[in-house]
Amino acid sequence: MEKVVGIDLGGTFIEAGLTNEEGQILKKKSFPTLAHQGRDVVIEQISKAIDFSLQGTNNIVKGIGIGTPGVVDNRGYVFDSPNLPGWENLPLKDIFQEKYSLPVVVENDVNTIALGEFLFGAGKGSNIMICATLGTGVGGGIVYKGKIVRGKKYSAVELGHITIDHNGPQCKCGNYGCIERFVGKEYIIERAVKAIKEKKETIIYSLADKNLENITPKLIKEAFAKGDKVAEEILLDVGLCLGAFFTSLVNIFNPEIIVIGGGIAQDAEIIFETIRDTIKKRAMKKLAENVKVVPAGLGSETGIISAGALLFQKV
Repeated sequence: MEKVVGIDLGGTFIEAGLTNEEGQILKKKSFPTLAHQGRDVVIEQISKAIDFSLQGTNNIVKGIGIGTPGVVDNRGYVFDSPNLPGWENLPLKDIFQEKYSLPVVVENDVNTIALGEFLFGAGKGSNIMICATLGTGVGGGIVYKGKIVRGKKYSAVELGHITIDHNGPQCKCGNYGCIERFVGKEYIIERAVKAIKEKKETIIYSLADKNLENITPKLIKEAFAKGDKVAEEILLDVGLCLGAFFTSLVNIFNPEIIVIGGGIAQDAEIIFETIRDTIKKRAMKKLAENVKVVPAGLGSETGIISAGALLFQKV
């Protein structure tokens, strides 16, 4: 059975491991990214992570897959990686292919997760799958007939920066009314803080120990589970915004399945129910009938498994 190295590069930690073609992790370890020390240090940390993963394999592996934040071009160069200073026009593929004399595939991290969910997770067996991650922002990827959908030259499918309200608030990307501006972590928290300052009846403030800085989406979901109406309103609105957003994608792509992961989506059936209901009401009838909306299936190890999956994508 073929083995691959999977590297999930984050702003704080590098998750590394050895996986096989069935998506099983044979070993894994976390390494600090040390991004504040500059890109040369980060590259050295990635090398340490790869070295660990290769130990005991005699380099008999199919290759190395790296999922990285930022825009990735067809050569494996990385651009615009906000949490990794100095990562502009960085030939990440060439660096590690030359060092290890193994095939290396570099891809945007959320595109990578989309492929992992298609091969080994909730989207397994589908013909066309949309994958979205909900967290600090909104990331996404599309897999069609076994391959990640990319642009002419760069990684594409920046789902978080699709406009759902042309008169909406400005997003950090510079556009206005992006879906990320309505359902990103800080904007969900912003709604709870606003409700508290308006003296609305809610237990969110007490759950946060009366400290607004302690409010998180997880805490809002906890308040909802206890019957809090403000929390319910917030989560319903998040689901409605996402439902309207996914309605457009259903009408464009006619996917078989929409897979949603990330911290915001965890333990949030109210959000999933609202997305499904909204798609059913708003999307073209026949297209809405054929799509499933489900939680991601790979859990906390998705980054390693998905990075390894880059070596198994169909050409």
